[in-house]
Amino acid sequence: MNAVLLGYGTVGKGVERLCNQVADLNLTNVFVLPQFEDLPYFTNDGERIVTDPDTDIVFECLSGTEPANTLITKALEAGKHVITSNKAVVSPNLERYVELAKRYGGSIQIEASVAGGIPFLDAILKLQRLEEIDGYEGIFNGTSNYILDQMQKEGVALKDALKEAQKRGYAEADPTNDIEGIDVFYKTNITNMLAYQTKNDAILPPLGISKIDQKDIEYAKKHKKVIRHIARSIQKGNAFASVIAPAFLDEENYLANTPSNYNAQLLFANSFDQLGYFGQGAGQLATAQAMLANALDTMEHRERKIVLNNDKKVDNSILQEDWIVRSKKDLASLLPVRQENEYFLFEKKDPTFIATVQEIDPEAMIALWK
Repeated sequence: MNAVLLGYGTVGKGVERLCNQVADLNLTNVFVLPQFEDLPYFTNDGERIVTDPDTDIVFECLSGTEPANTLITKALEAGKHVITSNKAVVSPNLERYVELAKRYGGSIQIEASVAGGIPFLDAILKLQRLEEIDGYEGIFNGTSNYILDQMQKEGVALKDALKEAQKRGYAEADPTNDIEGIDVFYKTNITNMLAYQTKNDAILPPLGISKIDQKDIEYAKKHKKVIRHIARSIQKGNAFASVIAPAFLDEENYLANTPSNYNAQLLFANSFDQLGYFGQGAGQLATAQAMLANALDTMEHRERKIVLNNDKKVDNSILQEDWIVRSKKDLASLLPVRQENEYFLFEKKDPTFIATVQEIDPEAMIALWK
């Protein structure tokens, strides 16, 4: 089969490297933006290569939504098999991509867009053939996990842990998407659609880790807790709900023991109760490996089909959790069950509780208490 590559950054170069190890997969062209050098192997004409009759597979490794969305759309309309790692473009467009693939005879595969080299989405697509996925929770961003891990193990401030993450290549120069949970928001949205086989519906904005400081680290240690940034989601009947927030987890919790820049997830269903996944959630070869695994599925005609036949809606009332809040404001009107100085514990509140607290104190540290 002939393949083309869109994007020649860290992941794109990893895809190129692994393509060379696959027999019968010929990488013919690499699309780069016009400001980069245009050599015979490279091209600035993305539309031409994704619609070329000789192209079978399109690897999409661009960042952001454009020109990625336009080129994915053109490729699917030309009946190509598109494999992407780009969660920012998949999250709002997956439903449309699935329809285009169905209409024109190609396919859309997105394993690398969530959890990097961990076969998490593949597990969902495999397991749900027998039964519904009840929900999941996990650490989906290695940058925020590294920062929190360093804050707790080394006693450093968030800004210093972030600088070290940037030095190691875990964090971008602008770390907003990681620190504020936007990256996890995209991944949660994608996971919801696959896990619940549902069309898109708007989940609540994420809570990031920027409000976590050493006071919170010490408070967590005092109560034998470890702070991690997680996404949690459940479905019941024709509804689902998700929350993305820091979490004070018991020390023995599976996710609490995820070190450094690693990711980890748990899937829940009736027959197996829970299954755990652990590994590199990003990085050049881990992500590229997931993309090449999708390519091998295409070459061997055994792709796992994405089905979004349900039309489930978000109902935040089904996700009742305990919360810890640090605030200098008076939160008595919200009926905390316990207060220790600036810390307030609340029981059985759904994710809309976040906005309620923020109306009183926009600077409050808000986290799950599990």
